[in-house]
Amino acid sequence: MLAGSLSPALALTLGCGAREQPAPTKVERGTPFDRGAPKAKRDPNDPLRNPATETPRGRDGEQVSEAEIQATLAEAAEFAAVANVAQERNVLRNCANKTPASARCDGRMGLSMIAAKNRRATALYYLVSAATVDEPAADAELYMSVGEHLRTHGRTAAAIESMHKAVDRDPSADNLFILGQTLSLVPERLSEAADRMAEARAINDSIKWLYEEAVIRGQIPVREQAERSIELFNEYLTRAESLPAESLPAPLAPLKGRLAELEELRKHYPTAAEAEQAAAEQAAEQAAEPASPSKVEPS
Repeated sequence: MLAGSLSPALALTLGCGAREQPAPTKVERGTPFDRGAPKAKRDPNDPLRNPATETPRGRDGEQVSEAEIQATLAEAAEFAAVANVAQERNVLRNCANKTPASARCDGRMGLSMIAAKNRRATALYYLVSAATVDEPAADAELYMSVGEHLRTHGRTAAAIESMHKAVDRDPSADNLFILGQTLSLVPERLSEAADRMAEARAINDSIKWLYEEAVIRGQIPVREQAERSIELFNEYLTRAESLPAESLPAPLAPLKGRLAELEELRKHYPTAAEAEQAAAEQAAEQAAEPASPSKVEPS
């Protein structure tokens, strides 16, 4: 009677045993537009390119005449003045990315795009092009603007090249100092950077620039540079005493510790002549070293 009293559901369970559950299947997330077809690979020759990540494929035809360049730039400037950037770019296509390159056209095209993240790669393409072309008709303002945007986006070498062209056209205090600041981003060019800052201060002896030159010279491991840095820091301290603290580029208290540090470091630094000789010897040793044999892949 006990066996007969089992419910049909329990009897079914005891008779069949536990059922194995099927393994879960990963379902790919799709879109309503997916039809199961494989995605086509990007054609490298496709003229339609993503300006955020891709640059133009190359120069697009022959350059127009100088008269046409001037007319193009004038028309583009009218659209830029009313913030019609799209139409400005359309006009500039007449002379931008042509052969030979025009720094004015490529520069203006790059500057019109650089603020837009979705055009960043193409903008940098144009700005680098402008920086490398020394066009007599291009002015210092254009080259400096191109250089500053390139520096902001990490293209230091091209930025320096562009700023050199700006300084060649207009060696103003501001241009010289900005070039010095950009040169200071390259460790091997700190001395050149400080010298450019000194040239700027010869025109406009700003206390801010005085401080920055002192900082840069203090980073150069050469005795004369450390000594000059100490002189500049002391001059900064003297001039800063009569100025309100909020107007100073740096507080005065920490400088005493930095001066003490430089006083000790300069005793151990090589002179400029010694550093130059050591660099020459190192270069000669590297030139004399045999080239390492190229690795041969096993057959």
